Amino acid sequence: MEREVIWYDQLGVGRSDRIDDASLLTVDRFLDELGAVIGGLGLERPHVYGHSWGAMLGLQYAAERAPEWTSLICANGLAGVPRFEQEVRDLPAKLPGDVLDRTYGRELRGETDDPDYRVAQGEYMRACVVRTSSVSLDPDLMILITFRVMIGQADYHVTGSLKDWDILDRLERIRVPTLVLGGEFDECVPSHLADIAGRIPDSEHVTQSGAAHMGYLEEEPLRREYVSIIRDYMERIEARS
Repeated sequence: MEREVIWYDQLGVGRSDRIDDASLLTVDRFLDELGAVIGGLGLERPHVYGHSWGAMLGLQYAAERAPEWTSLICANGLAGVPRFEQEVRDLPAKLPGDVLDRTYGRELRGETDDPDYRVAQGEYMRACVVRTSSVSLDPDLMILITFRVMIGQADYHVTGSLKDWDILDRLERIRVPTLVLGGEFDECVPSHLADIAGRIPDSEHVTQSGAAHMGYLEEEPLRREYVSIIRDYMERIEARS
């Protein structure tokens, strides 16, 4: 085995406990959960990988709690929801077939029961979430309770508790070597990720050509490249110490 990988399910997803009380779904609780996993397992100077929401948590944890990690891999994660929401809304507006009106427009008009609403969401996800894989992304399955509470209906229409979440002005406090990784067609657009990297003193920004938001689900060549980018970064960071 090349290295040990520990993957944990947050409260409310996977094999973790179900959610009965939505008030538990707070950023502070999820930050404490990350700390509890690392501390409880006795992990010393780990590489911490977070994708999307996990990357958001990793950034905030590193900025506010000064952890002694070997590195942080911020994969496809944003640092400011208000900015991100507008950037994401611009993406379906550029797609053929009036995708923005068929999704966001229908939400504003209370027409989400229209069967074409889910079809249009699928078109957006195929353009900006996973582009090349045959994996079927069912919009209904992608929207978990945690997503509903913290984001809302969709990334381009944030109505949940993260609506005003923004840590862009705190990123300069991060003292952990950081890889900011995204896809060419990512809904976390390259300019947003480049800004994140530009604010972290010891960071690198990589845009994976041909990939979208979930590079690890793309077809095999892109998936292998995604893993190689992360592996090579960790090895280079370890070689520095």
